[in-house]
Amino acid sequence: MPSLEELLGGIAARIEERQGVTVAIVQPERLREAAETLRDAGYDYLLMISGVDEPKQGRIRVVYHFTRAENPSDLVALEVHVPRDNPRVPTISDVYPAAQLQEREEHEMLGIVFEGNPDLRHLLLPEDWPENVYPLRKDFRVVEEPFTTTKQSKPVWVLKPELKPEEQPAKDNS
Repeated sequence: MPSLEELLGGIAARIEERQGVTVAIVQPERLREAAETLRDAGYDYLLMISGVDEPKQGRIRVVYHFTRAENPSDLVALEVHVPRDNPRVPTISDVYPAAQLQEREEHEMLGIVFEGNPDLRHLLLPEDWPENVYPLRKDFRVVEEPFTTTKQSKPVWVLKPELKPEEQPAKDNS
């Protein structure tokens, strides 16, 4: 099996070793090419897609972990850095079908747009969740509201997203 350096040396901006995992950092426009190269080299299993919000750097890191069915301990990763204010990467859901649901989750939790993904509707959040409010971003805040019930129980808190002032519902003063 060729090393990640041999497979992606001409595609990756750089290759690093992190906690025993070889990570290839690629530009967003090279992501699909890198994913196809890994698939064709026998990395037939997409384990997960993770997003890491880094507001101080003004970016979100999108990390894809792959392995091979014949050797699950052979773990490699692709990493893409996208601007936090416009996080867009091409979908790999047609290269790895398992990416479909994972891209949906990252889209709704971090606001990453996976261009070409045919279905980016909500997966975990309710359909009426406010636009541009992403629960896994570091600046996400919640407002705690007490929930009361007539049954004897421990206190329960309902978490609601804290909306920006321009997103607050208008008060009805009539």
